Amino acid sequence: MEIFRIVAVALITAFCVLVLREVKSELAAVVALAGGIIVLLSVIDYFSDVFSVVADIAKRAGLAASVVTLLFKVIAVGYITEFSASVIDDVGLPSLAEKVTLAGKIIIVAVSLPIVVKLFDFIASMLT
Repeated sequence: MEIFRIVAVALITAFCVLVLREVKSELAAVVALAGGIIVLLSVIDYFSDVFSVVADIAKRAGLAASVVTLLFKVIAVGYITEFSASVIDDVGLPSLAEKVTLAGKIIIVAVSLPIVVKLFDFIASMLT
């Protein structure tokens, strides 16, 4: 099972980071980042499977491709923001991590606006 390999990489990374923090803290941050990237690359195939299934469901439901694209953008921004903020927090800069999280939330709202506008247009058309 893939999860055992992912957990093993994460545990080895965590142990290395703990040891390196005492010796060379800047190297510990690089090891943590590398471990996180390895974990993400381990599940990249699952992302493509999820995206293809969601796209197929949207096609069957008759949703516009632009709506599905916006959905994927929101999901991507959320994951990238969370990963980046976690790494920045691990380096010891929690205030910067919070600002990255805020920026991600603002971007998600901005990317989602076209869907909100379409929803309001749909509701207005039903009321008239």
